[in-house]
Amino acid sequence: MTGATSAVGGAILRRLWADPAWAGVHFLLAGRRAAPLESLCAEGAALGFEARPGILDLEDGRGLAAAAPWFAGLPPLGGLLLAAGKTGDQTIARADAGTFDSLWRVNTGFHATLIRSLGAPGRLAPGARGLLVGSLSGLRGNAGQAAYAAAKGALVDLLRLAPPGLRLNLLLPPLVPSPLLDALSPAARARLYSRRLMDDPDPAAGCAEAAAFLLSDGASYIHRQVLHADSRVTALGWD
Repeated sequence: MTGATSAVGGAILRRLWADPAWAGVHFLLAGRRAAPLESLCAEGAALGFEARPGILDLEDGRGLAAAAPWFAGLPPLGGLLLAAGKTGDQTIARADAGTFDSLWRVNTGFHATLIRSLGAPGRLAPGARGLLVGSLSGLRGNAGQAAYAAAKGALVDLLRLAPPGLRLNLLLPPLVPSPLLDALSPAARARLYSRRLMDDPDPAAGCAEAAAFLLSDGASYIHRQVLHADSRVTALGWD
């Protein structure tokens, strides 16, 4: 799993840990910072789950090569949850190549490399399931988030990369208070929060429920689909 220390990723992980159906599943949590990952692993251990951290910077450009040693010692993969994300508050006119490359690697590039690698013999356990966490900006676009929206939008096409034996879907989460949103300009945040369909007291928890369903045996016939888990804007049209 990537993005476990994010607001959405953490909510999904804890929701899985609260489900008896996931008992006995071993988790590998990948991220840049050791301390938060180790804290999460300790939290999982207290709940009876085996979880271990793996230090990986998706921004460094090495992609899957940096994670190769992990896979060498792992049994066939039963699940995949990619919830890492990075935003950049830039218009196309101001975007520079370095920023675009960085956002692409974190939001899309690593995902594509990893999913492609899972087509190798012996990489997947029977019934393997995967979930990508995207953004509504990837489908609708958003002023000031040119590179971010493009990278997240590409996740829709990554569903086609799913090798035989991997059931893969894409979840578009709601707005959840997080450092990711805090990094946006005040004007961008105002636009995102300006229209609401209904109040959502705990958007992260609601999103985690949707993720748990897509990763469950109950969703075994759902494959290569995009699920909007955002009650704020999904039903408001495209105007």
